[in-house]
Amino acid sequence: MLNLKNCNIYNSCNLNKTQHHAYLFYSLDRALNDNIALTFAKSLICDKGDACDECASCRQFDCFSHPDVTILNSDNYKVEDVNDIILKLYSKPISANKKLFVILNFDNMNETAQNKLLKSLEEPNQYNIFILSTSKMDKILTTVLSRVNKIYLNKLSLDDKKIISALLNLDDETAAKFLSPAINLTDLFKLLNNEDENSFNSIFNLLSGLNTTADIPALVSAVTDVDKEKFLELFMDVFLSALENNKEKYGAKIVDLINSKFKKQVIINCLEKINEAYVKLKANVNFYYVLDTLLYNILKEKFLCK
Repeated sequence: MLNLKNCNIYNSCNLNKTQHHAYLFYSLDRALNDNIALTFAKSLICDKGDACDECASCRQFDCFSHPDVTILNSDNYKVEDVNDIILKLYSKPISANKKLFVILNFDNMNETAQNKLLKSLEEPNQYNIFILSTSKMDKILTTVLSRVNKIYLNKLSLDDKKIISALLNLDDETAAKFLSPAINLTDLFKLLNNEDENSFNSIFNLLSGLNTTADIPALVSAVTDVDKEKFLELFMDVFLSALENNKEKYGAKIVDLINSKFKKQVIINCLEKINEAYVKLKANVNFYYVLDTLLYNILKEKFLCK
């Protein structure tokens, strides 16, 4: 985790003024939510009370071995996960004066599991503190939202980005990209992990080689080793960047390519086609059929749009 205690965005939350039994950190920046939530949790369990990174409690926290801290991070929470939490609620802390339950990306918990947890949020005891994070408020039950202290996180300031760049020891090129307003913390981690590199290259190759319908079969068969849903999400984001002529996020190379091949109205129409493709994929339609159809529709828009 990134210890963000020295960042303005963390200090502006005024987290030490009043202690609540449950907190929810939210913004569109998933990584920011998670790291603020974890920094806060560490400060609560720290022997010095400030996420010092040096005391025994902080070291245990970093190793996920503190007996009074439960940290969950899943793309698909189940009722069983909530049952495990409930079993821990009724025992006293072992080494601290409180027990923490950190549930990152809480929006990945289905309605049944959220309802299962609701009673624990409604009837807190003196020991337990829940710390949740989300980038999708619409996925959380209103009954849950009414029982947590909601803390909205603004976009990272330039000063905070500089602090994070130093914490991560970013090279000059990566730091320069991160300091751009277009890049948030989630984007930075993707950049560092090369999470979208293969998908990005595949999209660039698709668009470079897409000139006639005869090109489509070979282009589609060349797309391998990609996360299919994220591939279409990236496809959408790249087209949005081209529409806005935003060259900071993905670079001028692909933005200029799209704008040179497609008129503005074509790009707008294509965004709708990409969304339709994503819906089909979510409905378990074969990815390669979806991609084949999408490329055909992109060409159709190109030649029909005058």
